[in-house]
Amino acid sequence: MVIRVLDPTGDINKPAEGKPFRSLESLQGKRVGLLWGRHAASMKFWPVLEEVVVKRFAADPVRLYKYSTWNPAPLPEVEELAGKIDYALIGVGA
Repeated sequence: MVIRVLDPTGDINKPAEGKPFRSLESLQGKRVGLLWGRHAASMKFWPVLEEVVVKRFAADPVRLYKYSTWNPAPLPEVEELAGKIDYALIGVGA
């Protein structure tokens, strides 16, 4: 029987390469994307959140409501949303 001893310090995974996120100085007047998963736990909360965000920060939000809570939003729709906004609020439910 062979006993192997592993180095407990291990190797640290290198973070994924990608474009850095750009930060916003303010949300005022920026284009907001509202991506909502329509989870039952958020049915009362999400419309109120949207109303507050629109009144406070954005005049013309871009909305994407998923067709199903359990499935991801279709990639082409998410990419289209991303091209139209400066930041997004994403509601995933409970």
